[in-house]
Amino acid sequence: MELASRTRTVALPKAISSLPPLPTVVVRALQMVSNNDERLRQLHDVICADPAFSVELLKLANSPLYGISTEIRSTLQAAILMGYERLKGIVLTVGMRSYLGDALHLPALRASWRHSLACAMIAEELAAVSAIDKDVAYTAGIIHDIGRLALIASDTRKYEQVAKCEGPGAADYLQKEREVFGIDHCQAGEALVIAWRLPFEFIEITSRHHEHTEDGLFDTLAVVKSSCATADALGFGFRPAPADRNCGEILGRAPAYERLLLLPQPEELASRIDRKIQCMDSM
Repeated sequence: MELASRTRTVALPKAISSLPPLPTVVVRALQMVSNNDERLRQLHDVICADPAFSVELLKLANSPLYGISTEIRSTLQAAILMGYERLKGIVLTVGMRSYLGDALHLPALRASWRHSLACAMIAEELAAVSAIDKDVAYTAGIIHDIGRLALIASDTRKYEQVAKCEGPGAADYLQKEREVFGIDHCQAGEALVIAWRLPFEFIEITSRHHEHTEDGLFDTLAVVKSSCATADALGFGFRPAPADRNCGEILGRAPAYERLLLLPQPEELASRIDRKIQCMDSM
């Protein structure tokens, strides 16, 4: 694994330069080398160094979201039962929710966060029918829209101008973001990955998830693209899908469409995701 800041440098855009860094525990977890034999112990040690974070993590680990019948009483037990990638995904979820904090009551930020969660949950299911690690896909789904979350958190009133965009596609939103902030959320995501010294592969996830490609690859980026489009179509978009476009039409334009056919029926999937998000909100 290569950290982004070792190969690229970037000046953090003014629009998001005042944002505080991610919680240390999240950054350190994301920076860990995935193929290191000691990675699980290292991740456990990082979590334990932050008692308050450990408590929040245990609440989530014991929730119905993960269906573990045994009560998890310690971060060590969580690490053993869940494994490295799953635990890292939970760390990111707890850390991002904590990072956004009370601002989640703002409609725009809440809609964007719900979209990220839905994208992660769909990515997890798509990866389960492919050769991609489902927990890696979940983490990628959570982080893919970090740039938009940052823009909204930096100036919610300015982002309300973006939310009024009447264009039908992602390109219209990206253009409106550039007009209002001087940067779009894909560019902002790339800048944050570099500034926060996160793994280099997150640059592709945060900066290219709206690109249209026909290379036939079904890699983590393709999973995130498909999941992002599916989340929008199921009603978990930043704004509702236009009334004249049905779920099938939107999904039909997503990369690796045939993989989407393996997902549950739209109504069932939307209901399942909504229950999971409500469960997370209730804790």
